[in-house]
Amino acid sequence: MLLSIAAFLGSTLAIGLFYRAWQSTHVAFKRLAKLSALLLMYMSLNFWVTQYGFELGTCYAVIAFSLQAWTWIYLARQRINKHVKRADLPYISGLSKPSAPTVFNAFIKLIGCLFLSAICAMLVTVVWTTSLSLSKVNQIALGIYTMPILWGCGAYWLCADKKLWRPIRVLIMLSALSYLILYSG
Repeated sequence: MLLSIAAFLGSTLAIGLFYRAWQSTHVAFKRLAKLSALLLMYMSLNFWVTQYGFELGTCYAVIAFSLQAWTWIYLARQRINKHVKRADLPYISGLSKPSAPTVFNAFIKLIGCLFLSAICAMLVTVVWTTSLSLSKVNQIALGIYTMPILWGCGAYWLCADKKLWRPIRVLIMLSALSYLILYSG
């Protein structure tokens, strides 16, 4: 129980140090704070793993780090002065009807983000987690952690790339290659 409390406090201090380093203008303090935060995170992860074992300890550490980081972000957002004068954006009179190619490209991006990125992320996750020599429980946990990240990366690439067909071709090729690896034998 004491290791859990120490791990929680260590990760809270680590996230706080990262936040202070981000706000600071002193380069030396930034470096020292980031190094200290990384050491505290490592120490906290070791405490979680010692207390609950490798699988559960890692899960607790990931959950604790992310919840604490979002708490810091929320609290920092609440401290923003509500009386700050906002910039007035110029008024745009009327919206024009988008052209057919613009609508088609937006539709392709929507389908790609929702379905193609998801399918590619799922297939790639299954291929790489099953290729590792882990137990089934660890493979499932690793897949649960990484599949949404891969899906988000694929969707982000589709939206950010100026050439629409480049990410679509790569995602289709990765999906096809993963499918062949999974079901060709």
